[in-house]
Amino acid sequence: MTFEEHGIYINDTSGQCKTFCPKCSKTRKKSSDPCLSVNIDEGVWNCHHCGWKGTLKKVKNLTKVEIVSKPIPPTTEIPDNVYQWFEDRNISRVVVDSEKIGYSDRWIHFPFYKDGEVVNIKSRTGDKKFKQTKNAEKCFYRFDSMVGMETIIITEGEMDALSLVQSGFTNVVSVPDGAPAQGTNPSDKKFSYLMSAEEHLMNANTVILCTDSDGAGKHLREELSRRIGREKCFRVVYPDGCKDMNDVLMQYGEDKVQEVVSEAHPYPIDGVVMVQDVEDDAIDLLLKPEVKGLSTGWSCVDPHYLVSPSEVTVVTGVPNMGKSEWMDAVMINMVQSYGWKFGVFSAENFPVKHHLLKLVGKFTGQPFWGDDKMDEGTARASMKILNEHIKFIGTQEDSVTVESIMEQAKILNFRFGLNGLIIDPWNTLEHKFGDGENETLYVSRVLAQLSAFAKLNELHIWVVAHPRKMENGVDRKPVVPTPYDISGSANWFNKCDNAITVHRHRNSEEDYAGIHVHKIRFQYKNGKPNQNDPVKLKYDIARGKYYEYIEEPKENLFG
Repeated sequence: MTFEEHGIYINDTSGQCKTFCPKCSKTRKKSSDPCLSVNIDEGVWNCHHCGWKGTLKKVKNLTKVEIVSKPIPPTTEIPDNVYQWFEDRNISRVVVDSEKIGYSDRWIHFPFYKDGEVVNIKSRTGDKKFKQTKNAEKCFYRFDSMVGMETIIITEGEMDALSLVQSGFTNVVSVPDGAPAQGTNPSDKKFSYLMSAEEHLMNANTVILCTDSDGAGKHLREELSRRIGREKCFRVVYPDGCKDMNDVLMQYGEDKVQEVVSEAHPYPIDGVVMVQDVEDDAIDLLLKPEVKGLSTGWSCVDPHYLVSPSEVTVVTGVPNMGKSEWMDAVMINMVQSYGWKFGVFSAENFPVKHHLLKLVGKFTGQPFWGDDKMDEGTARASMKILNEHIKFIGTQEDSVTVESIMEQAKILNFRFGLNGLIIDPWNTLEHKFGDGENETLYVSRVLAQLSAFAKLNELHIWVVAHPRKMENGVDRKPVVPTPYDISGSANWFNKCDNAITVHRHRNSEEDYAGIHVHKIRFQYKNGKPNQNDPVKLKYDIARGKYYEYIEEPKENLFG
């Protein structure tokens, strides 16, 4: 099955792109506006106008590529004109020879050594054409130079790494594939090289990021710092007219390169913000159009609740009202629409195999039980995709705390680049009060920790919490709870960014799940509350999916 068979035509071969929707583009007033987002690697698509979603039954890149063999080290017989090419960029013959750089047929070869062996070779021409050994291991260039180092310097390219070596630095590595395109999802496979370097990066005290100063370079810098930990990362500032380390070396010499590294700025200290820390971000905000949050997947919800990174959303509701099902639906929608990656603690969905089948049902729109349940092939293909996007935290036997969830999420963020974290429900966690700490103080402290964790790691965190026992209202029907009804005081409302209640409304005429939005901290980008006039969603129990509720027209008894 191909995209073309679904009427989807794209020019790219990988990554994410936008194109025209075969379902609605021809009939839209803005027919020239591409509204279909396509994730080519995952084989999924979503139309932001009509809501059409889908997935290929067979996705080309579902499984990881196995390493076939290690490449043969390149010949180091380099002609004088190639040495001259390096010298024109202020890289000496001594450095070229020491790095065992090779040459053949117009290609300059940079060998990637790991544990003393060549595991990959990246090649380039003078006019910036690049290639790597097919199916080779992804790791940092000059990997062995980071082993055991307390300080590690990371560059965006091999020439920048060599510029630092030329200037007297030895603890220098470079990412293997440069920076991902600006605006792409940073959770893609371009960061797989971090896996083999995890121990060395975690043990280092300082990591200096020397990426390019353009948009893609800043994108790479921010994602590396997010995964490695901003508390140990420093960022360099280049002189005017320079976008990378090789520019600095060529224009100002080795002493200036040393100066730029020595004056690298740490990321902001908790509680202290200096102008230089936010200058670039403020300028970006000035020059870029207003950035709205992301849709949860229902256009009727969008005016009241959109999802932004670095925030905490509290979700409450009476038991068995569908809040966990709704959270699962939000997660699957974010995976399909934006390629988001999630860490999930869901104690009431153990064992995981049952939870997984429910998620597959939401992902495919097909039942996982009954006579018309999905076939095995569909289930397995979907599971392979979900494996890339959803990581489960905790087991039924574990004693799980908020602290242990954050620790696991930190590891998952480093390895996979999380976008979201779901804690469902709060009430099943083991809560460890500090000395002299009551429940009110404990809730205040932990919510503050979660908020800081969300900001530091640029995650959106959802916390699902049951309300305390409540009295029924009229006709013995449960009243709609608010975050104030969760045990632990008003901190649930005050310390979160967003607060939502999921409540099933049943009467003689209607049966729907109401999304009551009580609080939105940043209303200019994430919507406005609607607690007294909920969004109505219809729940399909067989598929576990929520749909916009369509009210039936009422019969006019008077003709």
